[in-house]
Amino acid sequence: MPYFEPLVLERRELGTLTLLTLHAPELARTARPGQAVLLRCAPPGSDDPALRRALFPAGAGAEGTVELLITPEERGLAWLASQPAGARLDLYGPVGTGFTLDRRARNLLLSGAGPALPALIGLARAATAHGAAVVLLAAATSAALLPPPYLLPPDVEYQTSGEGEAALADLLGSGQRAPLPALAGSPVAWADQICLALSEPLVTPVAEAVRAGKLRWERGFALAALAGPMPCGVGTCQACLVETRDGVRARCKDGPIFDLRDLRR
Repeated sequence: MPYFEPLVLERRELGTLTLLTLHAPELARTARPGQAVLLRCAPPGSDDPALRRALFPAGAGAEGTVELLITPEERGLAWLASQPAGARLDLYGPVGTGFTLDRRARNLLLSGAGPALPALIGLARAATAHGAAVVLLAAATSAALLPPPYLLPPDVEYQTSGEGEAALADLLGSGQRAPLPALAGSPVAWADQICLALSEPLVTPVAEAVRAGKLRWERGFALAALAGPMPCGVGTCQACLVETRDGVRARCKDGPIFDLRDLRR
């Protein structure tokens, strides 16, 4: 797995969130939306905390930059979010597989909550650049934890809920709360493809919301970036195992993108 020591070009505080822009040309060329990076989140000479944190980049620029949108919810991420411009980070990546967009999809529905949500920002940028119509539905425990809309392309329809991550299923399933109210029923019916950012507790309610809007769906219609620990990044530590219909899989090696149909619920 490639190792980098990227330079922090810019640090921006976005309320509760922090956006770090890194200079990492090789990583920017190879990383795809939905892949993760593993960052050391301790000062030089310290092993506390010892485990690397898995983050989903919010985007990669043609100028060789990579963006990390950080929620400093624990001490490792709080340390990372505090790093100023000019600091060097310790990073492995990219880890795992990225989203695969159907080239025929013209209407793309993105929906997510939790640590994998930044992956949908980069995906929205890539999809709109190829002419797709994109809707993003996002939920969090408070509005302060949601990505600000100016990180997204202006053509993206963006609707949010600060009522908790469980509200994500409501956004997907309710025509009244959908960003396209002219459509009857769930926004799922509008989509040619759905890409999700989930934590494991959200798999069941989100799958039910998708099924309510589209009783049967084919493989590849609903893809999910599944957040969670990925300590080693190569599948040897067995700490990131995910139950699927095809057996136990490693989140870092076989994911973190899974077909929603394959996830146990």
